[in-house]
Amino acid sequence: MHKTTAASDENPHQNRALARFAAVQAVEQARQSGLSFLQALQRAAQQPWHGRYFAPATLEAWCYRYRHGQFAALHDQPRSDRGKKRALDPASAEALLQLRRLHPQLTLPALVLELVRQGRLQEGAFSFSTLQRRLADAGLDRRSLKAGSGLVHGPTKAFELPLPNLLWMTDCMHGPVLKPPTGGPLRTYLFALLDDCSRLCVHARFYPHERLEYFLDCLRHALQTRGIPDKLYTDNGPAFRSQHLSIVCANLGIKLLHTAPYHAWSKGKIERFFLTVQSQFLAAILFQPVVSIEELNQRLWSWIEREYHQREHSSLAGQTPAQRFATVGPALRAAPQEAQWDRLFLMRLPRRVRKDATLSLGGRLWEVPAHLRGQIVTVHFDPVQWSRVEVWIGDRFLGPARPCNKQLNAQLRSSNDYERFLL
Repeated sequence: MHKTTAASDENPHQNRALARFAAVQAVEQARQSGLSFLQALQRAAQQPWHGRYFAPATLEAWCYRYRHGQFAALHDQPRSDRGKKRALDPASAEALLQLRRLHPQLTLPALVLELVRQGRLQEGAFSFSTLQRRLADAGLDRRSLKAGSGLVHGPTKAFELPLPNLLWMTDCMHGPVLKPPTGGPLRTYLFALLDDCSRLCVHARFYPHERLEYFLDCLRHALQTRGIPDKLYTDNGPAFRSQHLSIVCANLGIKLLHTAPYHAWSKGKIERFFLTVQSQFLAAILFQPVVSIEELNQRLWSWIEREYHQREHSSLAGQTPAQRFATVGPALRAAPQEAQWDRLFLMRLPRRVRKDATLSLGGRLWEVPAHLRGQIVTVHFDPVQWSRVEVWIGDRFLGPARPCNKQLNAQLRSSNDYERFLL
């Protein structure tokens, strides 16, 4: 038996014309059976035609159209003003398109508010459907922008750097929700950095939040183990748009690049890496659940080193990511070993020291030298491990801050005792 044509392949215009033809034939048959034209129209109006009911006046119009033009006359008639844009003048249309190109991330209502404020559009003189059609005609509607149309900023062709560490790509992916033995569910987020030339994952790690301090922790581990890249390519997420990240990259000689809005496809290599993580690593996690981020990261890095890095990549001419990355070896720019380099990654926040020589940071109290009471200081700290919390004023290092121990303070008799405790 031959299969009929799928409904998705049918022409809706033809379907409507066939429904009208069936209704006209029903009217003609009713008239041949002795009913008047009005009675035949009323009978036809009481039954559905392709799922819809039509008024007698509509059926009458179809009958006259069929008499004059046969079946072809029952097709949809094109509008007389088709192709003419009368609702929006050319200057207003051009202003809309220009503003969309400058701010592709804004919604249509936001664009309209700005154009009305500028006097380019007059309230009540346009419809949103008209504006939406103008954007669609120019390839600047949301669907077209997400598909890569309309805007040409950023990479528009497939590319690959010739050597490792010339470009790293980074992004963040929502990870699995863990269910630890105590407490509620724990959401996880995966930060990852991928070398463009070799597809090697220079570092990846799950964290409890999608924040800057966790990305800096991931970046610091990558730099320590894989060297320093020439460029770092990110999207426009809050964790990648901070001034502190720009300062860290500038001090290390890394050029920080951001994708244009709606151009996530230009980071297709790391998006493909995330897809591999989801389809392979996270799929295995379903059968062997983990209950902590530490265990999740151990399993992740074991999978990356033993499977992902050792598997031949289709775009690497039969090489594995580990083999491609190892071909350069000594040409990589190694990270410096000085202790000052580690300080670049410390977060920095201003704080005013209280009268009891403490300051609040990360939901905890920290003790500082007593002579800093009432002053505003800058605290440099590691927000992930809290292994280092330093107190600065300007460019002058004043010393470390320590967690406040109120029981110990009750045993100290003077400021001198406290100063000796800090030392």
